[in-house]
Amino acid sequence: MGAQPWFRISRRFMGPSWLTGAAGTQFARDDGQLIGWTLDVLKDAFAERLRRGLLVRFPQQDPLGTAGPADALAAMGRDRRIVRGIGETIAAYAKRLLAWLDDWSIAGNPFALMKQLAGYTGPGPSFRTVDVRGNWFSRDGSGNLSVSLNRANWDWDGSPYALSRWSRFWVIIYPNGLWTETAHWGDAGLVWGTPGATWGSTAPSGEANTIQSIITDWKPAGTTCVNIIIAFDPTSFNPATARDGTGLPDGLWGNWSAIVAGQRVSTRLSTALYWAGV
Repeated sequence: MGAQPWFRISRRFMGPSWLTGAAGTQFARDDGQLIGWTLDVLKDAFAERLRRGLLVRFPQQDPLGTAGPADALAAMGRDRRIVRGIGETIAAYAKRLLAWLDDWSIAGNPFALMKQLAGYTGPGPSFRTVDVRGNWFSRDGSGNLSVSLNRANWDWDGSPYALSRWSRFWVIIYPNGLWTETAHWGDAGLVWGTPGATWGSTAPSGEANTIQSIITDWKPAGTTCVNIIIAFDPTSFNPATARDGTGLPDGLWGNWSAIVAGQRVSTRLSTALYWAGV
């Protein structure tokens, strides 16, 4: 939308007739009218620039039906630390930016963390967090929330619960089609050094890095996310499951493998990936 002709219009009513010239008269053809119009165009342009400069503070549209430039949302998102989602529309992102103060007022809450992850991944994926005490917080693909406390069914590496261990937690992401399982280490389908690729899933490295940064920003203060678990089996990591080593960690998952009966075997659930935590 071009600059509004405020100064060009007002000149007709505010200037003297010998300078403005009514349409159809000899004054309209005088140089004064032409020069005045040229100056007014510049003033209208500066006024529009000022108006749009004010609009970049607000993600929603202004009363005239225009808004600041679309790239202003990116700067606004950086200031408010709200990451634009994968494939998220401008309208949807602007709506999330409006709620930034409400969202940050509960930062550190597991549900606040999962809300931001859901905003980034878009509809479909579901999420869980679990800590060393077996406190589970879940958010399904429709945004429904649930809690299961003190299950005592999560023993990652056998370390006793102590002052130095209380702060550990894990984030579990069920992609539900956002990312799919692909070549693992040693498979022929992926060459080491492929730009933007990750091992084991179709998730680009940039999206994996963004997931880590969101968790860094929104996790509870003083805590450590040990791993980000990408669970391709939607039934896995069920809070109601007992700790048995096949579905949930039983103290041996701190390392990728262990020697059992003289054989090296995997210790972790094979239907999931385990990204580095933050």
